[in-house]
Amino acid sequence: MLGMGNDIRERAEAHRLAAGTAEQATEWQDAAREYEQCLSLVAQAGEAAGQDEAVLLTGLGRCYWNLAQARAAWRTLRRAMTLFDERGDAIGLARATVEIRRIWGPPERQRAMVDEALEKLGDADPYLQACLLLAQRWHDDTALERAMALGRQHGFEDILAVQKEEEAWNAMNQGRVDEAKALFQEVHESFARLGRHDTAAAALRGPGFGLIELGFLDEGFAVAEQSFTYGMKTHMNFQAQLALMDMAGVPFARGDFARCEELVALAPTDSDFRGDVFRMWIAEARGDIDRAFQLMVSPERGGSTPTAMGQIHAAAAGLLYRTGKRDAAAQALRAWAAVERGSDGVAYWEEAPAMVECLIALGDDDLLRTVDGALRARDERAVGRARFSTLQGRSLYPLRAALAARLGRPDEAEQHYREGVVWCSEAGCGADAESCRRGLASLT
Repeated sequence: MLGMGNDIRERAEAHRLAAGTAEQATEWQDAAREYEQCLSLVAQAGEAAGQDEAVLLTGLGRCYWNLAQARAAWRTLRRAMTLFDERGDAIGLARATVEIRRIWGPPERQRAMVDEALEKLGDADPYLQACLLLAQRWHDDTALERAMALGRQHGFEDILAVQKEEEAWNAMNQGRVDEAKALFQEVHESFARLGRHDTAAAALRGPGFGLIELGFLDEGFAVAEQSFTYGMKTHMNFQAQLALMDMAGVPFARGDFARCEELVALAPTDSDFRGDVFRMWIAEARGDIDRAFQLMVSPERGGSTPTAMGQIHAAAAGLLYRTGKRDAAAQALRAWAAVERGSDGVAYWEEAPAMVECLIALGDDDLLRTVDGALRARDERAVGRARFSTLQGRSLYPLRAALAARLGRPDEAEQHYREGVVWCSEAGCGADAESCRRGLASLT
């Protein structure tokens, strides 16, 4: 029996070490398999396996998320958090919370988890404290500076890199695009050198998204492509897929459906629903309505992430309305409006372009004013006007103009339509340019 116990202990340790080696090589699938085998031995032998189940679950959850397996990652990390909490291990709880915070989920729930972990951690681990403070900065104005103070005090390079990332976003919002691009590149290189592959990919995905949104379609595509390439090289499936779908919106808007389909087909997994949404829109554009309906995405794929749920409902509302299914479109529109977004109003205008006709025809005045107000708040927050929905591969001009017209501002609507005809034509977005021409004609 003693020999058997030693054998299980040695096998478990071998799997744990192999998992760590695979993680260092960014082979997340191999690492996940090793963690799973180690946990299987823990389940069989308990303490005799000589392993910490909660630590193993944290590593496994991290690998699942890197592979874009969100549900498995969430369940695994929640289990780890429970085990750490039950034994009063505040440091372990903080580590698992830092990992689960990377998963896109309900904002209020994530906020509560971070707040609880930070309170229990105290100052027991300055690095984890800084990481949790960074997660807290969206709802605590003092959190960023407190995190930076810890970074400076202890020399945490990856924490300090976030300050430069903030500077890059400030430059972008103030219209200093070239400066912003250079800063984002520095941030990416810093995170990559430190082995922070998720944030390294995100440091490029974010500005790629933002540049496309500002109307710099080709420049944004190039930055997004760099993020995608890095994400694929380091097997960061989630970030790679985000960047890839941002790229796909550019040829889609230009009517190059074959290129859009080629890009979507490069996705490392099918977990990003936007691939099917683009396929649905392409089928609709080609007149294959039956196929478009087959490709409609179930809201279940959005989980409980507000922006995912919003995009899915908006895509459905637009297709249903354009194909004459007004009652179903109205239901999808209500579902879209009912998505619990907290204080984040950005998604209202990012998601609405795919259902402009439905929104204008079936939306009530309060909803229209909400979307219009979100657009206006965006314009006040940044120097460069948002011209494009990166999420949906569509210009924002038809939305801006239609909202202004419906809300009783015809002169503003005419201005948006005229600007839209010019910009969309120059950008190669033929369908959006034609939509602006039709809208302009409807005002006369």
